[in-house]
Amino acid sequence: MSVLSVAATGRIRTMDYNSPRIVTVAKRKQRGKQHNQGSALLSLKLIPEISAVALKAKIDKEVALWYCLRCINVTGSGRLLHNDAIATLVSVFGYSQRTVYRLLKDGKGKLWDIETPSPRAGLTTIKIWGLYRVCDYLTVFHLSRPVEIKARDFTGLRTRRAQLYASCFKTSGSKVKPISRYSIEVATGVKRRQQRRYDQVAHISMVANFATQQDDKGRLVSILNFVHGKARQWLVVRRLGNIYHSQASRARWGMITRVNAQLRQRSFYSDEARLPKRFFLTPQSVTRTPGRAPEAFLLVSKKDRLSKGRLRWCLI
Repeated sequence: MSVLSVAATGRIRTMDYNSPRIVTVAKRKQRGKQHNQGSALLSLKLIPEISAVALKAKIDKEVALWYCLRCINVTGSGRLLHNDAIATLVSVFGYSQRTVYRLLKDGKGKLWDIETPSPRAGLTTIKIWGLYRVCDYLTVFHLSRPVEIKARDFTGLRTRRAQLYASCFKTSGSKVKPISRYSIEVATGVKRRQQRRYDQVAHISMVANFATQQDDKGRLVSILNFVHGKARQWLVVRRLGNIYHSQASRARWGMITRVNAQLRQRSFYSDEARLPKRFFLTPQSVTRTPGRAPEAFLLVSKKDRLSKGRLRWCLI
């Protein structure tokens, strides 16, 4: 039950006997102004596995809104006032009110709950689901390190989808192994042509990789493949998958370490059969790995590369 009382200063104060917190009307207005003025300082944490599943399951709109709600919830309480959350989503992330109401309805019971008490009990609140509960709903068994982007870079439907796609890649400066467009399509459900569009929107950097081998004298030579045309054939250097880096920054682990421990207890992730490794970054990793793919490659050091700006992988 909530009643209105006038404080000694003359300000109207809303008191909720079911909650220990007392929120004045002036504080609510001040928080709204702080959110609008500090939108450039807000940042979102995107988790690669959740983003990939969202894109593949076609629930990227709901998951994007879940990311935004987590960003707005700066206190970490997991609860937001319904009207304040909608106002912030419209002013900071560029949503329309109609879109917010529709997405809140679609994601209710999946990524959040909307608690609507009686008129005398208090205001309507949004209860955001935690990481473990979302992983259970999306059938995710392991989470990797999240990435962080600015809130101003998460406005617009196309940009939000592109950022979800970009979060599946590691940040600049990280050691990454080649991956093909087909493997990305299998993991995220994004078609190859759409992948190239998202690369431009999210400014994803790409590095080409080429295959080499050692000749009889121990020198590195390129592996050549035949390309068949209508009238003739060509010899081209064998190309491997590309390496992708996103423009996001590395975020802190936060609760992911604890959530991974809980997910490991209820799943067989640690006991699942692993695919044989195909790419190795150092010679030590080759000796430590008993199960290798029939065709494995080792990264060529920078001083032994045949040309600058291209990564070479030697067949082992």
